[in-house]
Order: sequence, then C-alpha cells, then structure tokens
Amino acid sequence: MVDERTRKVNRAELDARTVIEVTTRLVNYLPQLRDYFAAPLGTIEDPQFLWYRPGDFFVAHQDGNTKMVNLESDRLRRVSVSIFLNGQDEDESPNCYEGGSLVFSDRVNENRSVVHGEAGKLVAFRSELTHEVTPVKNGDRFAIVTWCRIGG
Repeated sequence: MVDERTRKVNRAELDARTVIEVTTRLVNYLPQLRDYFAAPLGTIEDPQFLWYRPGDFFVAHQDGNTKMVNLESDRLRRVSVSIFLNGQDEDESPNCYEGGSLVFSDRVNENRSVVHGEAGKLVAFRSELTHEVTPVKNGDRFAIVTWCRIGG
C-alpha cells in the first residue's frame, strides 16, 4: 500500500497490445539513452501508465541508484523516463491540466528546474536526481513512466 502522504496517483491498466507497443517504442530509445548518459543500459522496466487527478502529487524523491534504496530492482536503475501524454495549461484548456509540474531540485544548491508538460514530450534523467510532481490543481494529468537498468 502506498502512503498517500508521499504519493497520490492512479495507475491505469491498459490492454496487453498497447503495453507491448509502448514498451517496444521505449526499447528503441535505449541506444540513444546509452549514448547520452554514457551508461551500460540493458533493459527497460515495464512502463507505468499514471493518471493524476486534482489534488494528486508525488513528493520529492529519487528513483534509484542511491544508498538510501534497499530494493535490488531500484539499485539497478540508472535512467528514469517520463512521457507527458497531455499538456499543462493554466487557462483550463480542454484535455489539459493545471499544476502537476515535474520539478527537479538540487538539494545542495537548492536550485529548482520546472518542466512544462507538453503532449508527447519525453524527459529522461539520471535516476538519482531528486524530482517531484506538484499537486494537480485542475484537469487530469496523464503520463507514462519507466526506468532503464544497467545490465541485461
């Protein structure tokens, strides 16, 4: 059970054919991600299809490759991938959401970087980078997330 003080989001279950199609497309990105991050990425975890409703969020966290992580699966994560399925708009445009920003933070220098959601935008980052999803204010935020692991 997920502690809703840490993360409040729904996971959508899609048909097997859609999951295979998305996974295949993600696997096709592996060579580019290996080159960009100079990491021996071997596999991609099964994608998660996330649905954030108004009030949903995910507090600042890291996805893996840190000393704080105790799960073997998380220890092998090197690159996190998030794909926006719809846009972020403060004017309540149809099919868009307000709030729900993907925010990266540098705990040492306290720098914050906000990624504006755009349908189809793929964001890849090192899994040990601290990030969060701020609370959604209006609309529904849809995203696909996965993690690239080292090894085969």
